[in-house]
Amino acid sequence: MASNTETGHNKNVTNFETLIIACTGFGAEYNPSNSNITIPILTTQHTEAKASVKDVKTTETPFNSVEGQRKTIFKPLKPTSTKVLNALKGASVPATVISDAETINRKTRDAEKYKNSVSQQSYDMQIDHFEKLIELVDVEPKYNPNEEPLKITTLTYYKTELETINTAVKNAYIPYKTAMQTRNIKLYSPETGIVDTAQTVKNYVKSVFGATSPQYKQISKLIFRKI
Repeated sequence: MASNTETGHNKNVTNFETLIIACTGFGAEYNPSNSNITIPILTTQHTEAKASVKDVKTTETPFNSVEGQRKTIFKPLKPTSTKVLNALKGASVPATVISDAETINRKTRDAEKYKNSVSQQSYDMQIDHFEKLIELVDVEPKYNPNEEPLKITTLTYYKTELETINTAVKNAYIPYKTAMQTRNIKLYSPETGIVDTAQTVKNYVKSVFGATSPQYKQISKLIFRKI
């Protein structure tokens, strides 16, 4: 189901098309001196705005897919770090090593806690902390667990998985972000976006036909909102 925000973008584009159809129907009487609101220019503007909204949807799908995969792959990170810490304690390693591991584990939990507010930075930080934990246990002679998930090779492989999916999300976000920026320009740029252009058209129609005219009433209730 489309979000209210996306529905709002679509509504602006749909209403702009309705505005063009109405102005076209006014015939020769719709003859603005402002070339930016002539029917051909408005039509081109609508085509570009509609395409920009579609591009956002097209690029959002792969981004959402890979972002969902990232959440799944990152989910075991926190409990894995805690298990490594407990494995260190069970191996009777020096207190300083345990203290360092506890600090890293705490930082991993803190980074995960704030991922909603600083999403990408949070994931980068979680990988960084996990890498430090691996480096710590890798040089500790007493850390030699029999459990496969806690072995250095397994932890290193998992870290690579984290890095790979994190990079994939970054790569997928670039076209999605670019598409959103283009859409915002086409729809909401001052004066040149369709929202401001629609108001200019309304003002022109009011000046030609009058505020109480059927022509103006036909378009006056078309809503355009900057989102």
